[in-house]
Amino acid sequence: MKAGKTYILRCQLHATEFSIANGYAAYQWVDASNNSPLPTTTLGVVDALNNYPASSIGGQPEAYAIYKPATDTSVKVRIETGGGTALLHGSIGFMSITELSGGNGSGGTTIINNNITASNGTSMSGSDVRLGGTLSQATNIDNAGNNLSINGTGKVLLGTNTVPTGASNAKIVIDNGTANGALQIKDGTQQLGYVLTSDANGLATWSSTVTTAFADNWTSYNGTLTNPFTGASGGDNLPTGISVTIPAKGWYFFRSGLTLTSTCNDYWFYIPGIGDVWKSYCGTSSPDPVNFIPRDQNKVLYFPAPGTYPVVAHKTNYIVPTGFNGGNPVFYLDFVKFQN
Repeated sequence: MKAGKTYILRCQLHATEFSIANGYAAYQWVDASNNSPLPTTTLGVVDALNNYPASSIGGQPEAYAIYKPATDTSVKVRIETGGGTALLHGSIGFMSITELSGGNGSGGTTIINNNITASNGTSMSGSDVRLGGTLSQATNIDNAGNNLSINGTGKVLLGTNTVPTGASNAKIVIDNGTANGALQIKDGTQQLGYVLTSDANGLATWSSTVTTAFADNWTSYNGTLTNPFTGASGGDNLPTGISVTIPAKGWYFFRSGLTLTSTCNDYWFYIPGIGDVWKSYCGTSSPDPVNFIPRDQNKVLYFPAPGTYPVVAHKTNYIVPTGFNGGNPVFYLDFVKFQN
């Protein structure tokens, strides 16, 4: 018998020609190398009952075992007499060894199949199939009406097994029907009125929707300011040499200051597609020239996306200012985000 295989061993013996009344012979399955009985063998007996003419046939079958050897093993049936003599019957009785496919030979149910595999959320240890494997196909888990579905495109659907309209690219869908409170995330940063906010790596925490300018978290412009009003005619999109870098979409508070000395004209700085950051109109032509006012200005601007935005200028006609950035302090422009 081969190591690791499971076998059923059976033997039935019958005898005649008992020499004495109540004589018998017992037999069992043993290891052929040392005559030790197999651990699961039963004991078969042939006997003469209470009479023993030559025509009597005695037999109490059978010797039976289920055995899974750890190493290749030879077995045999060993007979021990308990009194008198007898002859084994030549045509009645049998001996058989049947190899099983699968099973462990340790008793209980034997599985006659060595092709069993575990998949889609189950794993196998020996003959024990249990949960804990990898879900390898679209799977619905229904528990008293609470549905968890993992479909073949890697989506996790909670409360439904149907991908809703507009969620073709979503990996997690939560459908709580018409009830409130479909999502709860507690990580210690949650507070009343907070929103879930991502950092640059996509790690989300709860945070306030508002950052006030009073937090003294101002950011200045980039670059070196150049005079954009030196041209002999009016124009738009005049380069100033400066820009602002916006870290995230949202509402920003801008403050700036610039001193111009000029005869009557209109001048302003602006961010294309966003809005003005400083603007001054000519209100009078006398006395001429004058310092344009208001010098210091505040603006509220919305940026739809993060990025670096150039600051450009505009003037309405050919007048070149007689004085540019002559104030004390000189030109400044800084900003702070105050709302998403």
